[in-house]
Amino acid sequence: MGILVKNGIKYFVFENLSRAGVRHAFSTRVGGVSSGVYASLNLGLKSGDDMAALRENYRLICDALGFDVDGIVLSSQTHSTNICAFGAPGGLKPAREDVDGLMTNVPGLVLATYYADCVPLFFYDPRARVVANSHAGWRGCAQNMAGKTIFAMQKQYNCRPADILAGIGPSISVKNFEVGKEVADIFKKELPFSDKFIYNSISVNKYYVDLWEICRESLLEAGVKPENIEIAGLCTYERADLFYSHRRDGIPRGNMAGMISL
Repeated sequence: MGILVKNGIKYFVFENLSRAGVRHAFSTRVGGVSSGVYASLNLGLKSGDDMAALRENYRLICDALGFDVDGIVLSSQTHSTNICAFGAPGGLKPAREDVDGLMTNVPGLVLATYYADCVPLFFYDPRARVVANSHAGWRGCAQNMAGKTIFAMQKQYNCRPADILAGIGPSISVKNFEVGKEVADIFKKELPFSDKFIYNSISVNKYYVDLWEICRESLLEAGVKPENIEIAGLCTYERADLFYSHRRDGIPRGNMAGMISL
């Protein structure tokens, strides 16, 4: 994954998607006009930030990326594995309630999802000409959001998993994601293979969970080729200079966005 800067806006792109010519980005907190706990490129419309600042932040990042701000489709995330196809923009409000995964085959639509430690999942099928963008918190990871997005692309657009390029974006790393036994047990129940990506903590009944590798394994089990998967390897918790983090900062705070368009 590489970092780019344009007009003061700092953002990350996947190498595999960039080589394929797909316009996309994972935003940072750098380059916007928001202040205080939201400083500065906050894109979280429900964060409590000033709406005028949020609109300007969207204008700034869309200008930097060459996106049409009127062509955005926004998620309305509830930590579900609901994935929907979209054919028209919704503007700066959720296009549909209770949706954590977005997909389209319509050029120009900008699919946007939101983050502050959860796992961003980017998808592109160069044969079927389809993009998708899914938000996976720990619940979504445990419920196979990565694999379910592949299945949704197959069902809706006849995509072939072996054709799909995937990116696992900046999110909380295994050494900073300590959970209780109840959460670790959910992973083991929902995704038996996840046991090999769950590690004992020095604290009693605490465990570290590797969300990146769990998502990668979910993609592999869904039929994605290993060479088509790119992991950003960037921890949102550790990099306060670049990212907002729910676990580090709590609420209120800003949000990054994952954005992709044909």
